[in-house]
Amino acid sequence: MQKEIIDQPKVSIFDFTDFRAYLIKVGMPDGLYAHTGNNLKAWAQRLGYKSPSSLTMVMRGQRLPSFDMITALVQDLGMNSRERKYFELLVKLEKFKRKKQDPQEIMEQLAKLNTDQSKHSVGLKEFSLISEWYFLAIKQLIETPNFIEDEDWIYKKLRKKLTPSQIKRALSTLAELGITGRDDNGKLIVVTKGLITSNDVPSSAIKRHHYGMINRALEAIDEQDVSERQINSVTMKIKKKDIEDAKKSIFDFIKEFNNKFAVDDADDIYQLNIQMFKHTKDMSLQ
Repeated sequence: MQKEIIDQPKVSIFDFTDFRAYLIKVGMPDGLYAHTGNNLKAWAQRLGYKSPSSLTMVMRGQRLPSFDMITALVQDLGMNSRERKYFELLVKLEKFKRKKQDPQEIMEQLAKLNTDQSKHSVGLKEFSLISEWYFLAIKQLIETPNFIEDEDWIYKKLRKKLTPSQIKRALSTLAELGITGRDDNGKLIVVTKGLITSNDVPSSAIKRHHYGMINRALEAIDEQDVSERQINSVTMKIKKKDIEDAKKSIFDFIKEFNNKFAVDDADDIYQLNIQMFKHTKDMSLQ
């Protein structure tokens, strides 16, 4: 039976780096299938399952979908061949993560399939070349209206936190990767706008990037007036089963914050860091 959807925006799978997050989204109240018991049961039956147990286990992360389930989901959600390939790669990515295998090749395939042209998904190998904190800071600085292509000006503008040789290396690498280029007048411009990397994938490059940005935040506590910064924290108790949803909420907030406040005609560059980590240790692992 054909589904009728009125004024229902389609959830794009290309907005996700986790297949479960995608399925959960289409199953939320504003998605295609609300996660009530009856709807989940109906969804499972439409996929060809007598009970919702298999689908429930997939949604909870207790198992990966089989080839038959992937095929059924693809048909039920009306995916085209490109979307199906992306979905299959997301499932494969999760399998690699669980087996602690190198996901770089899969991430690169996902990046090629991603249809959002306003963002550029970079593989871990590519990101490792620009992982130091100042690469993205300089990239953003180039887009400011009053940018001056001068190493001394960049050095002073970025609070003297890096050396002239680091500036020169960053400008060269950004150009080599095609992230920056020249317009018809020879002016330095940013060619590739947004950059996104993998989420929840262990990487020394991503760790190095976060180390650098967090260190800048520590320095800001002493060096910047409270009118120029906002640093808050909250200590709370969270159930293990809710951690994935909590992390997704943070990720969604960052995207919403960026869409609301990031503008092209700003003169200053800000960094938003959000950290969530455990204070406690699982004593049963001792």
